[in-house]
Amino acid sequence: MKFIVTPEIFEKLPTMYVGVVVAHGINNQRDYPVIDQLLEKYEHAAQKKFHGTNVKTRPEIVPYREAFRSIGINPNKYP
Repeated sequence: MKFIVTPEIFEKLPTMYVGVVVAHGINNQRDYPVIDQLLEKYEHAAQKKFHGTNVKTRPEIVPYREAFRSIGINPNKYP
């Protein structure tokens, strides 16, 4: 696997940090019920936290939307 961030991205977003996680010994073709339960738990927590909120205006989301715009990605098309 090769992960590349072009220099143009860092020119437009000079304070951006990029992290990559590599996991060995993971079989993504089998079920992991514990992981499914955790995903469901945190999905419900996020739905509860953001219920009735315009997520686009949340202070923790705005910087990502602005970053997307600055590199020419429509944040409405790719939320």
